[in-house]
Amino acid sequence: MAKNEVWKKTRLMNNKNRLFLISFLLLLAIAAAVFFTKYRIVKYDENGKVRYRIEEISGTLKVLRDFAVRDTASIDKIFLADKQNNTILLERKSSFWTVNKDYIARRDFVDLLLETMLKIEVAAPVQQSKLDYVLRSLSTNSTKVEIYQKGKLTKTYYVGGTTQNNTGTYMILEGSNAPFEIHIPGFSGFLTTRYITSIYEWRDRMVFKYDVSDIRSVSLEFPQSPSQSFKAINLGNNRYELVALESGKRINNFDTLRVKEFIARYKNVGFESYLNYTDEYLKLDSILQTPILCQYTVEDAKGRKVVLKTYPRPNFKNTYDEEGNFYNNDVDRFYGVINNDVDLILLQYTYFDLLTKVLDDFRR
Repeated sequence: MAKNEVWKKTRLMNNKNRLFLISFLLLLAIAAAVFFTKYRIVKYDENGKVRYRIEEISGTLKVLRDFAVRDTASIDKIFLADKQNNTILLERKSSFWTVNKDYIARRDFVDLLLETMLKIEVAAPVQQSKLDYVLRSLSTNSTKVEIYQKGKLTKTYYVGGTTQNNTGTYMILEGSNAPFEIHIPGFSGFLTTRYITSIYEWRDRMVFKYDVSDIRSVSLEFPQSPSQSFKAINLGNNRYELVALESGKRINNFDTLRVKEFIARYKNVGFESYLNYTDEYLKLDSILQTPILCQYTVEDAKGRKVVLKTYPRPNFKNTYDEEGNFYNNDVDRFYGVINNDVDLILLQYTYFDLLTKVLDDFRR
């Protein structure tokens, strides 16, 4: 009888202990779940030593750390804004991108930005000793980035300055209080310049851009040598015409193949840069008063024309010839104005020498 009582008491105690243990483990699991919902343990490198710290999570782990966009093909709009109120709006069209609605965007810049958005990763959390400085810097000197996919805003973050070793860029996701050092694995350098907000860096740098079959004519006018001015005309079906602009007469004996090759060179003609934001632009009025070097006119099949007027550029580099004579003008670069626009562009002789012919070049 006594044995049965002892056995019953032992069994009851074991059951209570088991119940207590289960309850304890359950509470421990709940506590752990609550803890890791609000906090996370972060591994980081500090002066070559591996450290760990507990960080409070504001939102989800993905929101705080996931800067990359895995499906860049679905990005149809990107908005950039800096603290000086400069803004860039990039929008995807059927076969190109526009910038600030009025201009064609540079495709190489857009592709580089999309590649950046795909490949960026967290390199390391900001060290505690630098946290206040980085947060202040991001609040006063950063570029806001809004990414839209299929018309919907899906990600917003801020791009700040570079890390001390110039291998990372400080960024923070909107709604987070945890900035990170961001990099692209395998790339050594900072990313700030890829989020630039200068309209002149984003605008397409093409003077002429056509399918060869769409070019109706190309005219070159030389005010200093009017007898060498001409118009090359594409009549279709591999037929061409050459006209002397000074007399307005057609040239009968000319090299058809040379004319064909000449017209084809105008399918893609670019320039080096815009000068609107430089000191040279302040002299635009006086530049336009100087004699024109050459006026290039391309007309398409629909009768639309693009006119490029070119002007000499002063010899800012103080270049001399082999005999010690000073060149009055820059021997490498010259100015251009497209369609009498307010933009001043910089062109290179090395490239345009291949595009510039005179009437006698086509005569047999």
